[in-house]
Amino acid sequence: MIKRSVSIAIVGSVLLLEGCAGSADHEVVSAYSASDEVMNCEQLTAEQVRVQAIINAVNQDKDDVTGKDMLDGLLWFPFNLIAKNSNYNSAINAANTRLMRIDSLRQEKTCSEDQLAEAEKSLELRLQELKSLREKDLITEEEYNQSRKKALSRT
Repeated sequence: MIKRSVSIAIVGSVLLLEGCAGSADHEVVSAYSASDEVMNCEQLTAEQVRVQAIINAVNQDKDDVTGKDMLDGLLWFPFNLIAKNSNYNSAINAANTRLMRIDSLRQEKTCSEDQLAEAEKSLELRLQELKSLREKDLITEEEYNQSRKKALSRT
């Protein structure tokens, strides 16, 4: 009976710790995709902008320290810190590798740099607009996340 109680306590603790550490969960992209070679300049540009937005979000999350982060740090440190840092590093390393792959393909196809700059600016404006709506409580957190994901997938 004691062994069972200890096992339940250990499993419960691991699940609780894992749930808290997941607060820094970011998309980890693959460096290569089967469709890369057939993508046109517009599609490559959209993918490059999408991946750069992931990097920007990870860096922003790393820089933004919230009250929840402080509480997590007090309650679960160093586990939470290690898990978050690992997720940040995995997401950024994978995205940087993907960016190099896409940039290489864009160069091979002699894609326009102006097109890239325009796509980046358009996405940045859309994401800023969504963030502003969320900060003003004009949309819910769920609506913000859905709209953000949709904006990133369109690029």
